[in-house]
Amino acid sequence: MVLLLLVIVTLVIYGLLLGVALGFVGGKHRELGSTFGTAFLIALVSWIPCLGCILGLYFIKSRHGVGWGSALIAWILMFVIAIVVVILILLVAFPAVWLAMWGMFWP
Repeated sequence: MVLLLLVIVTLVIYGLLLGVALGFVGGKHRELGSTFGTAFLIALVSWIPCLGCILGLYFIKSRHGVGWGSALIAWILMFVIAIVVVILILLVAFPAVWLAMWGMFWP
């Protein structure tokens, strides 16, 4: 039950981030239901080596009306946004991480 809840929460977050990334590249159908469906389809095929990435980009391209380049940019932006959000959450929740990073650059 906990695993199912974790999978659903992960897909919703994935869908939200995909919607934000699609906003930067001018994608259509950016509402949560559409991006959640795309995230679900990508999760189903992402375990296939090499072909999974191409299918994931195809799903973004076909479901949201963007080209191959825009789909790739949206896919990369999704991960960049996720990394930035995680770093900001860590820095707010754990200020010692910020101080450790600051001390790493200026001893």
